[in-house]
Amino acid sequence: MGSPPRRRSCSSMACGGTRMEWSSLPADLVLAIFALLPSDADRVRFRAVCQGWAAVAAFWRPRPWLVGSRTDRSGQGAAMSSFWLSQAGRLVPFAAAVPSGLEYLSSSHGYLVLSDPGAVPKAITLVNPVTGRRISLPPIAFFKKWHDVATVVFSADPGGAADWAAVAAGFPANRIAYYSSASGAWTPLDFSAAGYAGVEHYRGRFYVAFKNQLCVICELECGAPPAVIPLEHVDGDDGGGGSDDDEQVPGSGRSVALDAHLVECDGQLLLVSVRDETDYNSDNDIGAGDADADGEDSTGGGGSTRVVEVHRVELVGDGAVRLVRVQDLGWHALFLGRNRAFALSPADFPACRVNCVYLLDRQGHPDGVVRVVNMESQWARLEETIYPDDGRRGLPSVGWARRGWFFPNY
Repeated sequence: MGSPPRRRSCSSMACGGTRMEWSSLPADLVLAIFALLPSDADRVRFRAVCQGWAAVAAFWRPRPWLVGSRTDRSGQGAAMSSFWLSQAGRLVPFAAAVPSGLEYLSSSHGYLVLSDPGAVPKAITLVNPVTGRRISLPPIAFFKKWHDVATVVFSADPGGAADWAAVAAGFPANRIAYYSSASGAWTPLDFSAAGYAGVEHYRGRFYVAFKNQLCVICELECGAPPAVIPLEHVDGDDGGGGSDDDEQVPGSGRSVALDAHLVECDGQLLLVSVRDETDYNSDNDIGAGDADADGEDSTGGGGSTRVVEVHRVELVGDGAVRLVRVQDLGWHALFLGRNRAFALSPADFPACRVNCVYLLDRQGHPDGVVRVVNMESQWARLEETIYPDDGRRGLPSVGWARRGWFFPNY
């Protein structure tokens, strides 16, 4: 009997009578194979083969996701839904690897921020839906109502950074919470302001924006909790910040501020204000856009039109900022919702539209929408509305809903 055949090494293969290391395959071939993999789990395993494959896979550009959850009218029975943005600019439903029964709160640095609506107390679970990694955080016990948790933003990747922090803002923003991985606890910050708060970590500090107020969170010495310090606005090159509630929008009545978002874009900190052209109330917001459920373009009306203003935040000294109006995002698109806002370049991510803002609107309403706002006009009027449909639109049993953009971290 002859000797058994020799087992080939998993790190090499035979090719034309010679041996070739897997890691020496041409980069374009490796990337082409990676792009054809059917699932995120396969892509994670692919990157783990060797450093060379992981480096090539880093050039693959994933598509941004839209993730959300709905509960019944009692606040229980959370059902997750997920979409990705297609090359045609539509939202395509797919089954993301998200644990069932959890409620969506926010997303940041490749992690979904989730909670169990039936658990008491309601702790926070961070989930990377690509790798499956979970990180448990303690509950924010001092928030008045749990559904007030609207945004959670991290300073760094909680799965890779040695030390990281997080800021959680409520809605209405009657409290801000600060988390440190070193202490493993949430700390209430002494500040209160009305409205949805946008949060961004920029150049080593957290910044928080409300309708008419921009603040910075500063860590203090002697173990004291961080302080929320309002920043003074000085005049920009457009004669002011342009964030006054009484500012008039051409062709409309009074402009009413709705949301404020902060986002780092191309190394700059941007403040994005979302406004309504007419006197805003929740009934108008909930009823807006139902006639467009078939996906046709909408120009708004009856409270449905949104105006987006973008300003560059320039730090001009201790406790002062200058807001300079930005009328062109260049080769970028902004993604705003109940998430850490982010900017992508359509040159690298073809699914995005250049110089546009993807705004998640009608939060809380079971049939929320994505409004694509073009920045070509000065006032960035509504261009088109995309309706995410998870098959549950219009069901009478559907209650509170949350939605946010998510960018995968492989």
